[in-house]
Amino acid sequence: MKFIIRDDDLNYFSTPSDIREWYDDLFEQGMPVGFSSIPYVKPISDVYTGTASPEDIEYAISQNQELTAYVRAQSCIDVLQHGTTHETVGGVFEYARIVPRTETLRGREELEHAFDRPVTVFVPPHDWIGSSGVLSVEHANMHILRGRGAGLRNLIPRWRYAYLFFIMLAHKLRYTLRAQVPAYPHVIDFGKHKELCSYRLEDTDVFEGLKYAKEKDGVFVVVTHLHVFDKQKKERLLELIARAREYGAEFVAPSSVFVS
Repeated sequence: MKFIIRDDDLNYFSTPSDIREWYDDLFEQGMPVGFSSIPYVKPISDVYTGTASPEDIEYAISQNQELTAYVRAQSCIDVLQHGTTHETVGGVFEYARIVPRTETLRGREELEHAFDRPVTVFVPPHDWIGSSGVLSVEHANMHILRGRGAGLRNLIPRWRYAYLFFIMLAHKLRYTLRAQVPAYPHVIDFGKHKELCSYRLEDTDVFEGLKYAKEKDGVFVVVTHLHVFDKQKKERLLELIARAREYGAEFVAPSSVFVS
């Protein structure tokens, strides 16, 4: 089995010390971490922590030279794209709305400019993405790392989608009597992009999910959030890592599992 750490919300307002505080010990062991990075932050973005600014200004992550220099030098960091601005408007998450076809590409280009490395994996803000968002991600030639609902929340009129919809439905029905259906533990190939499911560190069944992925010789992904991390959450993550080691897991970067 493979074990992946995905940390969300790296952005213009983040600092290298935010990362070092919680991940230096893992980096020293050579353990990769995928940081879902927000290309542009506006004052109406969910993660904005600045002072009063004009509503239409965008804080590009490339403008934080201290952060970009640190990430470029840290080989254990895998950069993922986390939306484009991470805005929620009228209670609707960014990629649950109609997304312009080129919007994902705009964000990907900013991240690749900032960190000088390819970015091939997209993480929807709040793990919600509509069919319009999926098409925008495909236009940018990226794969999707999301929450538990891969294959069921979108149904694009393609034979491959219909086929995989029933596979995912069967998976859900197989475990319908459980309190929570386990995340599908393998990469799903939708033809024009691939998807993989995640658990949040706080999920009550996260350890059961790890065991399930081990039984299926699959991929287990745990989601953390850098800016709301604390000692209790770090201890839970370390316990999860220790259990994964007992299972003989391979610790890998998120981008690597989508490579054929």
